[in-house]
Amino acid sequence: MVKRAKAGSTKISSFDGDGGQLASLLDVITEAVIVRTGEKIVYLNAAARQLLGFEGEVGLNKNINMSGFVHVDDRAVLSDYYARRIAGEEVPSEYELRIVRPDKSVTWTSCQASRILWQGEPSAVACFTDISTQREAQKGLSRSEQLFKYVFNLVPDVMLLANLKDGCIVDVNPAFLNVFGLRRDDVIGHTSGELDIWADVAFLNRFVEELKMTTSMMDVPTTVKTRGNVIRHFQLFAQKIEHGLQPLLLLIGRDVTDDLMQAQELQRSKDNAELANRAKSAFLANMSHELRTPLNGILGFAELIRDQMIGPMGNVRYAEYAGDIHSSGTHLLHIINDILDLSKVEAGQLGAHLAWIDPRKSLESCLTMVQQRAFEADITVEHELDGTVLLEADERLIKQIGINLLSNAVKFTEAGGKVTLTLIRTGNGGLCLSVADTGIGMNPEEIKIARRPFGQVESHLSKKNEGSGLGLPLVSTFAEKLNATMTIESQPKVGTRVNITFPPFKVKNKEETPEETLDEDDDAI
Repeated sequence: MVKRAKAGSTKISSFDGDGGQLASLLDVITEAVIVRTGEKIVYLNAAARQLLGFEGEVGLNKNINMSGFVHVDDRAVLSDYYARRIAGEEVPSEYELRIVRPDKSVTWTSCQASRILWQGEPSAVACFTDISTQREAQKGLSRSEQLFKYVFNLVPDVMLLANLKDGCIVDVNPAFLNVFGLRRDDVIGHTSGELDIWADVAFLNRFVEELKMTTSMMDVPTTVKTRGNVIRHFQLFAQKIEHGLQPLLLLIGRDVTDDLMQAQELQRSKDNAELANRAKSAFLANMSHELRTPLNGILGFAELIRDQMIGPMGNVRYAEYAGDIHSSGTHLLHIINDILDLSKVEAGQLGAHLAWIDPRKSLESCLTMVQQRAFEADITVEHELDGTVLLEADERLIKQIGINLLSNAVKFTEAGGKVTLTLIRTGNGGLCLSVADTGIGMNPEEIKIARRPFGQVESHLSKKNEGSGLGLPLVSTFAEKLNATMTIESQPKVGTRVNITFPPFKVKNKEETPEETLDEDDDAI
């Protein structure tokens, strides 16, 4: 690169002789060199021809008007500078202007001009450097700085900019001044330590030392003294910013006092709820045991009187009343047993003693228990049970699942309806226990209610047949305990199907296990 001409007067007579060598030299430099006399351009080097959009050589005998290549907004300044420079007055030797090419494209240039004598006439020589890229970068930087300024001033979080070296504050946002009750004059040029805003005086030194080893820090908890010396909990975010020779620290503080108080209150409420739930479960378990003992006595004596075991009674209606007592007591005992099971579940005391059992035998006993009730309600009970499989399960829980599902199906099926119990293999080698009925059915919202403890779907059948609303929730819990899943398919006025699906590893063929090992407990969970 050749040196740019300085302000003054330089004589170049022509490019004759050694001038041709000078022209060749100027053609190889990257800066555009233009010589103008008045409004006419009298010389262009190769870079200038490219800048102005000319192709090939440009003869000096052509009349090329300089103002035609200058942006209309820059022409007045350029003309003023040229006139004053030719007159020998002091004018800026370097300035920026826009060059407009014949294709209307605009190029920002940095122009450095000097006065010379060209073939005996006062002229100006100028070196042009394309600065379009720098201008775009500067424009982008200006936009970024403006955006940062908007964000800095508008965000509700406390923000602070300080010199990383000495800690002196360069700027703070309005939120900072509002939170700490300070004026800008009290803050700028001081350190945060001098402002006495830290509740823990030693925190700042530890924070700065740790920041020196990294470029950013996130979610740093601290306490600060806000307006009126009120202690508040803050979460800090810090970022080192390279800014010239002096790196800056951007510190953002977020007040999380209310969030912490809400979290603590939520935790206290959760602990209290869990404590109350455990107390309720313990109470239900104790009360269930206390109620079952006298209730069993009531049932025994009611059965004795009903069946007239020690002799006939004078009036047959007494036997009928005893039958009613026995029936009501049996219903109450079922509810108490369900509550006891639920309390065990909630207390985490429900165990499952696993063994390889014949599920068909367990389910046949369930059918026997509900058969009489179904007969009295004029409901047909059908079954299809696979007798070739063994299931790793707790026989007690399998029976409770079967009884609950069959009892529910009979309860919510009208006279003349049908209940079907099936036990079949699934496509992937698992086992599916299903109870289907032609009863009242449920919509999706009612299914959600039925799955909740004590949830009961309102219907004329539910009002006629009292219940605790614990059947399906207990079945779901028992199924989970056995690694099975419960699904419900139901449609109002069509019926309901409840599926209990066991995974393949819980199922095997009967011939794989000796008969004598079927009733032995393998383990407990």
